Amino acid sequence: METIKIAHLYYDLLNLYGENGNVKALMKHLEHHNVKVITHFLSVEDSIDFSKYDIFYIGSGNKEAFDIARKDLLKRKKEIQKVWKDKTFIATGNAIDLFGKCFVNLDNKIEKCLDLLHFEAQETDFRIVGESIAEHKSLKKEIIGFQNRFSVLKNVSEPSLFQMVDGTGYAPKITEEGIMTNNFLGTYLLGPILIRNPHLTEFIIKILLEKKELPYEEYQDFYESKAYEEYQKNLNTKEKTVF
Repeated sequence: METIKIAHLYYDLLNLYGENGNVKALMKHLEHHNVKVITHFLSVEDSIDFSKYDIFYIGSGNKEAFDIARKDLLKRKKEIQKVWKDKTFIATGNAIDLFGKCFVNLDNKIEKCLDLLHFEAQETDFRIVGESIAEHKSLKKEIIGFQNRFSVLKNVSEPSLFQMVDGTGYAPKITEEGIMTNNFLGTYLLGPILIRNPHLTEFIIKILLEKKELPYEEYQDFYESKAYEEYQKNLNTKEKTVF
């Protein structure tokens, strides 16, 4: 049986909206594909050998927790750079900001980030809050999620993950949301998004298995989620607005 190792980074700091549920979703789906999953929960005090893991997951946090994680990641930047092209990184909520060039706060102070992706994150003097609906070109079903954030992305070069149907993209008046590269999936959408959208989780699992050159066989049961169907129906009854 193949083994996939997940590192849940800053599980104690960046778990503002129960994003540990996303890790549980990944584990459950992988196990149903006959993959053994080992998950380690790691934080600022831990020694991390980045070469030992296949997936790195980071969730969202408040400003203080975000800054603690940002400073710790910068200490590990060289180690992350060594595995950046070979491993899979998943970021939800404001964790996506950590992978850009910098974070610019309200006082225009520039705080360095990992500089692994080509964008800047800008703190806003307003919060972006609300339920969201998005689409992905490879998925038949819509993505449902929630946003509660104080930052936007600027000067994004990487391809987007979603197109917004209802809600705010990675910046106001932008319909694109999130980032998807060969090894990185990031989105401001919460939920936890992988619990709410089992079809999205299966999409990610397929990518992971193909990357490991492992067979993928569609597991239809994951697509039949009564909670998803009911929630989507309720969201679709209201007037849609892209901000």
